[in-house]
Parts: sequence; structure tokens; C-alpha cells
Amino acid sequence: MGAELRSARVTDVPFIAEVLCMAGRGHRPRGPWDFVFPDDLERRRALERIAGGGERSFCHRSVFQVAELDGQLGAGLCAFEPSTLGDGDGLNRAMAGALGELGVTPERGAAIGPLLSPYLRCFPDMPPGVWIVENVGTRPEARRRGLVAALLARALEKGRRRGYPSAQISCLIGNDPAQRAYEQVGFRVVETLATPDFERLMGAPGFSRMTLTL
Repeated sequence: MGAELRSARVTDVPFIAEVLCMAGRGHRPRGPWDFVFPDDLERRRALERIAGGGERSFCHRSVFQVAELDGQLGAGLCAFEPSTLGDGDGLNRAMAGALGELGVTPERGAAIGPLLSPYLRCFPDMPPGVWIVENVGTRPEARRRGLVAALLARALEKGRRRGYPSAQISCLIGNDPAQRAYEQVGFRVVETLATPDFERLMGAPGFSRMTLTL
């Protein structure tokens, strides 16, 4: 049985939470979600709330495509144009909702911004009018099966049909397998965003912003 590519469903939310975590880590052992939610169970609950709640963002299941291989979910990514997600504050509202449901103290909540500041300063902007592809993740057992390539091709074709002139994706500097996968479908690095604070936090210099003409 081959791969089935489709839009994510409500029942896929636990898998989307996995994808968010994998995408945040890239080739590093920990990513931003690990820093905010060090406990595995707490992190899973928070990400499922963010992916499946009522606030739309680039972390919400409604903008995700997934690939099933032999009936098992293997990979996912999101594709969207930023202005379609409303006022752009959906992720902050979703995070606030998750923190509230988890009973996170105000003191701990207030520490999240400073904790993630080095990460957010290097994360590429998502300009309106550009087709954005992000949050790419593959389960280890499904890697090297062509799932990400197929999802990327599907996402880019969707952007072309909607008339967007260009697409953008990002990856951690040093995540060579991801960069090669994106280059194979036509993306090229146009900017790097790196700071010493980011490297101290993540163990990677920063992000590469990659674009292609659709």
C-alpha cells in the first residue's frame, strides 16, 4: 500500500502535536516546546490543546497536511498564507488557553517570554501574500520513504493553484537533511538569522530562511 496524502482531521490532533514537537527540535535533542513544557505529559496535553482548540494559528490542525503509510500516520506539515489565520495572535491565545488548562502559575507563565526570546528573535517573519510551509515532521520509522517530498509537492501545488507568487520555509542552520530535502523541491537559502543567544539555547546558530518562486 502506498502513501495517502490528505488534510488533517480532528482525530489527527495527537499526531499533529507530535509533528509540532519534532519540527521544533529539528536535528537537535530539544526545541522550544521542550523548554516551555519539560514534562512529557504536560507537553503533549499543551500541544494537543494548541493543535486542536478553537484558536487558529500555524500550529493548528486546520492548516496541516498529513501522510499515511500502510495505514499509519508518518509525516505532516502545515501550509498557509498568514492573513488567512486572522489577526495573527491565535498562537498566543492558544498558548494562554493551554497554560490555563494545565494550571500553570502566573510566575511560570511570565517566564516563558524571556525564555523563548532568543528563539523568537531568529524565527523568520511570515509576510502576508507569501505561501508559508512550516512545522515539517516525520516519525523515525517513516523516514526515507518519500513522505516529506510528497507532502512538499502537494503543499506547493496548492499554493500555485491559489495564485501565490512565492513560497517560504525555514530550517535550523546545520539541519542538513532538512535543507537538502527543501532544496530538492526548489527552495534556496536567501537569509540566515543567527545570534549567540540562540546558539546557547538551541545548540544551533539560528535559522535559514528559504524561498522559491511558485
